[in-house]
Amino acid sequence: MNLFKSNLIIFFLLANIVVFSQEDPKIWKQEFLQQVQGFDEAWERLLMGDHYYSKRGGYYKDAREEYLKAYAYNSSNAELNYKLGICYLYSDQKTEAVKYLEKSFQTDASVTGDIHFQLGRAYHMRLEFDEAIKEYNLYKTSFTKYKRIPVNVDKYIEECYNGKDLVSKPMRVIISNLGRNINSDYDDYHSVVSENDSLMYYTSKRPASENTKRNYFYYKYPEDIYMSVKDSSKWGKSKLVGADTKFNTSKDDAMLYVTPDNKKFFVYNGGKRKGDIYIIEKVNGTWKRKPFRAINTRKYTESGFAATRNMDTIYFVTNNKKYSKGGKDILWCIKDAKGKWSKPHQIDSINTVYDEDAVALSPDGHTMYFSSKGHNTMGGYDVFVSVKNENGDWGKPVNVGYPINTPDDDLYYTMSKNKKFAYYSTIREGTLGFKDIFKVIYLGSEKELLLSTEIDPIAYFKFDKPSIIRKPIPLLEIDSTIIMQGRLLDSKTKDKITSLAKINLIDPDKSLNVASSVSDSMGNYKIKLSSKKKFGIEISAKDYLLYLEVFDISKEPGDVIKKDFTIQKIEVGQKVVLRNLFFETGKAVLKPESTDELEKVLKFLKDNETIKLEISGHTDNQGSLQFNTKLSESRAKAVVDWLLSNGVDKGRLTYKGYAFTEPVGPNTTPAGRALNRRVEFKIMDK
Repeated sequence: MNLFKSNLIIFFLLANIVVFSQEDPKIWKQEFLQQVQGFDEAWERLLMGDHYYSKRGGYYKDAREEYLKAYAYNSSNAELNYKLGICYLYSDQKTEAVKYLEKSFQTDASVTGDIHFQLGRAYHMRLEFDEAIKEYNLYKTSFTKYKRIPVNVDKYIEECYNGKDLVSKPMRVIISNLGRNINSDYDDYHSVVSENDSLMYYTSKRPASENTKRNYFYYKYPEDIYMSVKDSSKWGKSKLVGADTKFNTSKDDAMLYVTPDNKKFFVYNGGKRKGDIYIIEKVNGTWKRKPFRAINTRKYTESGFAATRNMDTIYFVTNNKKYSKGGKDILWCIKDAKGKWSKPHQIDSINTVYDEDAVALSPDGHTMYFSSKGHNTMGGYDVFVSVKNENGDWGKPVNVGYPINTPDDDLYYTMSKNKKFAYYSTIREGTLGFKDIFKVIYLGSEKELLLSTEIDPIAYFKFDKPSIIRKPIPLLEIDSTIIMQGRLLDSKTKDKITSLAKINLIDPDKSLNVASSVSDSMGNYKIKLSSKKKFGIEISAKDYLLYLEVFDISKEPGDVIKKDFTIQKIEVGQKVVLRNLFFETGKAVLKPESTDELEKVLKFLKDNETIKLEISGHTDNQGSLQFNTKLSESRAKAVVDWLLSNGVDKGRLTYKGYAFTEPVGPNTTPAGRALNRRVEFKIMDK
């Protein structure tokens, strides 16, 4: 048997450990049939879903899209609900899995042999640890002493207990998605950022071209290296690093490390059987690429990499069985006076019998960040930190905590030089698709939230869904006895808002969210205040536009302040002005500073998947009606084109130019004409 065949068998054996229990129950045609009308189309979608489902891995999302179309015809089929649950659980929207798996079990308790295990995984992802433990134990009891359980369920149960402890002591951080200039609908991860936070290299599994084919092993697109340059405070649109640099090849390529002078690059390059680390640098104006022979092996994979600033000590990740405790480990080598590297050394305090990966060092070389499936992880890879002691040994790793870590994989954590923020990769609420790169802001260290006195009605927070980073938010203690309480009311009916709403209190002096609370099912809220002063309040609820107001309570008497808020429901015919769209003068060319507003419209459409919009352009009365009609229509079309290019279905958008026929202010003053020059959207259908 040749080496490739041997490794192929090993791969599928290992894959079976992960996906063994993702069963493929057959859906019988006669049982699925409910009524003749619509059956043929639903059955065709179901068969296509089965085709993708059988491939697993990166195809679960494709299967999910097809299954949802069949689900619209028959939502009560136990097997279809099971498969939909699996498609959510093993792709990017994991918290959605519970409702389908629960429905599958309620319809047929014996739908599959692993239903309790999959329910356990789904509850685990939602931070419902007690329910997860219950399901894991039910799964264990389904095996007799003569039948081996094909997965280490006790490990998952241990992770749940770890999770309960970590979630009870949350970190005060802001975690924000870097947006579509960096992230895509595919896996984006392993950011390597320059010390001045102006240049980012990262790895993505998006298709590099229309001809890119998925990897045969995990059914995702190959890894490629992308880069982005920060313009002022925002990361610019990323681009594939050019072939002339030798960064990207026909295999998997990932950026691992860049020296502080930005002259030497360490990259991973992998094929079907193994991967190695390469060094890339420019020599006499030409890019050169060479293998890092001191650590690469013929049989094993060398991947993650970090180094001290003077490059005298390196750390790397390998599955080399000669040194590994189990799976992937982090090893280190030191360079002698002659420039030769020592043999690899184990780090007993860091490595476990489980996988360790994604190693990074602080600039001084005394703090190590890494991800591990061992130690006290709450699930998958968690980020850990270890500090070197006075003897030069690495101390006991500490879990960096919740909500940075989740029950899913959290990887490639790199702290900034000033320790005010960090970047890392994960799947969590706000992800654009699979793994995304997020920024972690440590509260009190850096101003991040900017307060606006205007309502931003499209920045909708989809609060009704459970999240892998959110449990119900308790009243935030701020050492105060001042309470603000009241009701949230519908602006039209004046009825209480029955759907849960999230309330954020913002200190405008610090530009920070200082307290959060959640309304109850009767629309009542209560929140503690640090003092009597001016605050901003942000309220977001399902099916309502975002509410944002600045209010001053400095002169309010007493320690209990009563204040009601009315919020506006999303309705057909409703119009919203997009105030932060900018065009080149007299043209329909969007300026880069329009991206933030466009991203909000995009999120609004994604969070409200059935809504249809008309994008309309409006001008003042300067110039002819013919010119202004054409200009206003072209500007509306430019917005629609941007949204279409970012994945919005064409059938959900229309555009029209109204020129100066629908003014909202007088065209006799500069201020009035400025109000009339606008782009807005109108809700046509929901």
